[in-house]
Amino acid sequence: MAKKAILMCTCSGACPSMKDINFFELCERIRLELPHDFLVMHPRLCEENGECLMENLLKNDGTKYYVLACKEEKQRKLLRDGYQKAGVPMNEDTFYPISLSFKNTDQVFDELRKALEEEKEEKLCEALQE
Repeated sequence: MAKKAILMCTCSGACPSMKDINFFELCERIRLELPHDFLVMHPRLCEENGECLMENLLKNDGTKYYVLACKEEKQRKLLRDGYQKAGVPMNEDTFYPISLSFKNTDQVFDELRKALEEEKEEKLCEALQE
């Protein structure tokens, strides 16, 4: 079964649109309650050292990366270089963006939970069709 990795960008805690998110509470809830292989929290994935992290962390091995960060459209643009440096295509099999903008901790957690459940249901449907 494919790995599930969660990459979380906190925008250094400075983005006003993320003021209602308690990142430490969110990480702990994810760790305890949601199925995943690993979780990484970084202050700015779109900056040079974030791209370096992605280059060394992302693998083109079937892992799906659930990325909690800014708006989905911005993620595609700002994280593209990190994916390219890692040699991982940025497509629906490897990249699942979830926006943190103007949400609170519970809303982000629920959106990630639903995304992980949808993925599980899709895999089950695929297995039944084989």
